[in-house]
Amino acid sequence: MEHKVYRYFQKLPFVFDPNKLERALDQVLEIAPWPQQLINVDKKYQQICLTRKKGQKAPDCYYEGNGGVYHVFVDGKEENRQQDLDEGEYSEFISEFNHTYFKEVYDEINNYCKKEYNGVLGRVRLMLSKPRASLSWHRDPEPRLHVPIVTSFGAMMIVEDEVLHMKTGEAWFADTEYYHSQFNGSEVDRIHIVASLYRDKDFYCMEDCLKGNDYY
Repeated sequence: MEHKVYRYFQKLPFVFDPNKLERALDQVLEIAPWPQQLINVDKKYQQICLTRKKGQKAPDCYYEGNGGVYHVFVDGKEENRQQDLDEGEYSEFISEFNHTYFKEVYDEINNYCKKEYNGVLGRVRLMLSKPRASLSWHRDPEPRLHVPIVTSFGAMMIVEDEVLHMKTGEAWFADTEYYHSQFNGSEVDRIHIVASLYRDKDFYCMEDCLKGNDYY
């Protein structure tokens, strides 16, 4: 059986245990519940950080790294939104979660990124998308890596003209320096580990993200 070749996605050579992922999620939520104040006005998204800046203390570190900078097109020009964050500062896995399976997942993917992408993980977050929720069409300053924990077939990620459903336990590189979105068209929550790939030098040229796209 031939595997589909993607331009903006790359499947990583990992298959994580879905049962262990769900158990780790429960363990984290016992320590750091989903925040009462949701991320956007539609009350459709929540985040919990798994990494922090060195020296940060609990419980602030569980939520301080949420948000970030992203780019959208408004009236024919690109605008930056939200606050700037230095992904390289979020280099420490939160020790309160060391007993969870997420630490093993983090170590394996971080080591892989050092070897294959000449980078390391920056912010690593649990990201929850409620049913029938979607994000704006935007791009990020750096790529993302995804590990689905809870999902269903109606949850999709789109980068440019490619659409992908990521299965529980898989690990994917998504080139989110290109324009992208996600939607959860299912009847259940979508929960992923989402990690930023941090590199000292841009691995991709930002201007190239816009070339060949007539509608930008």
